[in-house]
Amino acid sequence: DGASKLRVFWDIIIPLSKPIMAVMVVFSMVAYWNDWFTALIYMTGEGRAPLPLVLRNILIASETSASQASMISGGYAELNKLTEMIKFASIIVAAAPMLIVYPFVQKYFEQGFMAGAVKG
Repeated sequence: DGASKLRVFWDIIIPLSKPIMAVMVVFSMVAYWNDWFTALIYMTGEGRAPLPLVLRNILIASETSASQASMISGGYAELNKLTEMIKFASIIVAAAPMLIVYPFVQKYFEQGFMAGAVKG
């Protein structure tokens, strides 16, 4: 009713698009957070490596030491337990930032589900 294109965009399209924008932000954050391969290719040295690359290197080092322990009798079971604990701890460390961010954007996920639901 006489609103300009900018007004329609700002007052109608943007509020309806907030749920999908929140989903895209979360998916982009997860993609960039888990991107260790780019850093592996372009970075030399360990001083400025991102956290996923550091966790990957820790996992590789712990698996290597576990395979070397198989040559030594008696220590394989304990070292295997330690390797598994390192894996689980790295999963928690890698997932923590996403678990912290998700509650702040959860309301947009719920709005998107409700907007797309079939109504009576």
